[in-house]
Amino acid sequence: MNLLFETGKVDVNEEKLRAFDEYCQNEGSDEFIIIKDGRLFYKNYSNTKDPIQLNSLTKVFAGTAIGLLLDEGYIDTLHTPIGSIFPSLNDDPKKDITIWHILTHTSGIKTLGHDIELSNADNCVEYALSMELENIPGKVSKYNNEAVALISGIVEKLSGESLDEYLSRRIFKPLGITNWSWLRDKSQNPYPYAGLALTGIDLAKFAHLYLNNGLWKEQRILSEKWIQDSTKPTQNIDRKWGYLWLTAHDKSSKYIGYGMSGYEGKYLFVSPANNFIAIRLVHRKKGKQTPNAEKFFHYAIDLMS
Repeated sequence: MNLLFETGKVDVNEEKLRAFDEYCQNEGSDEFIIIKDGRLFYKNYSNTKDPIQLNSLTKVFAGTAIGLLLDEGYIDTLHTPIGSIFPSLNDDPKKDITIWHILTHTSGIKTLGHDIELSNADNCVEYALSMELENIPGKVSKYNNEAVALISGIVEKLSGESLDEYLSRRIFKPLGITNWSWLRDKSQNPYPYAGLALTGIDLAKFAHLYLNNGLWKEQRILSEKWIQDSTKPTQNIDRKWGYLWLTAHDKSSKYIGYGMSGYEGKYLFVSPANNFIAIRLVHRKKGKQTPNAEKFFHYAIDLMS
């Protein structure tokens, strides 16, 4: 199926793995993946070959695009104000928001707490630019789809490529990811907060790139500095956030890894210290609620112990 991961017995507790497998199957999952020390445990319960919408898990790909802009010199610092990128903000208080604020959910841009209006707007970037400030940038941490929407505009204005084209050339093609799609608004902006669809194995390739500190088959794709900085707590307002990654800690507050989730139970968890990746993906169920497997991270962390 792939040449990256070895198949065979995975070095984890068999009873816990069996329970995790049964849980994901009972939750109507389509794909379930565990990778430990390069060994792959893979279940495709529905035999799906179609890429699966990642929903908010898309955000870590958008964040990765910012890392590439930094690596390639399109920006010198994450503290670049967005007023220097969007001239329409010249006399707007939002001009002092930085890319760092967007990546850490501290932009202060007003958010509605959902993406209905944002996703129905003709241009999600312009819609986000029109939102008012509700907090001083850098003072309050608040999960913010509107702010993340700006990443589409940032990437295109700085690189000259759309977000999906930019990541396709620099991430997807080197990793051999070809079976993907990305939803766009009517103005053809890819939605950076919830638009990407991938298969489980291709998501595992992306996770492996991070687990391997930005190297892919000995080729440098992302800088090690970006990997380390983006996957650790980035500020003291809400220490669970890296750069659009969620960080994970055990009961004693020891750092154990990072991950992200998407609406309707799309999950990715990575633990570098344990050389461990866990993934659960599910297609939206037609005519009924999609089981969200809300205990996924509990099972994943328990499997490492």
